[in-house]
Amino acid sequence: MPRATPNKKLVCVVRDAELDGAALRVRFTPVRGNPPELEDRIRLGPQDDIAVVNGVGRFLRLLRAGRVQVPTDPYRLHDDPERALALLRRCQGTEVVLEVRRRLEMVVSVWTESGVEKISDVLDFHEEPTALAVRRRGSQSLLRIPRESVIRYESTTLSSLEIVSVALP
Repeated sequence: MPRATPNKKLVCVVRDAELDGAALRVRFTPVRGNPPELEDRIRLGPQDDIAVVNGVGRFLRLLRAGRVQVPTDPYRLHDDPERALALLRRCQGTEVVLEVRRRLEMVVSVWTESGVEKISDVLDFHEEPTALAVRRRGSQSLLRIPRESVIRYESTTLSSLEIVSVALP
């Protein structure tokens, strides 16, 4: 069984933050080395999602690193994203240690008579006698594209760094 690659730790500075729908997008600049910039998307709600719990944890560690007073109920900031953004912006210039891991994502591009469709979060795909079948992450059923409408298709693997945790230096 192949071993998973270990997570990497990078010393970074909080560059800026902005709203991205109901989430916060935080940008980091590494002190040295590559990549030139890292980005983290933090959702603050709904509370029953494990990704939200992890995101709120990263949000709180950023506030602590920036010496910003932590709200008594950070999950309530889901209803007031402007306040959450204002708190994060007070952390600009703060140095943190990010734990990152490589994330691979497969994208399938399908050319049809009606245009080009890019399908992301692909787990796998295969040709069937009547269709191109695509299995996507989080979906129970296959996406089937009728074979007669497919002119061409190709898969691409995108590599990026995903922020796993935030710590004080």
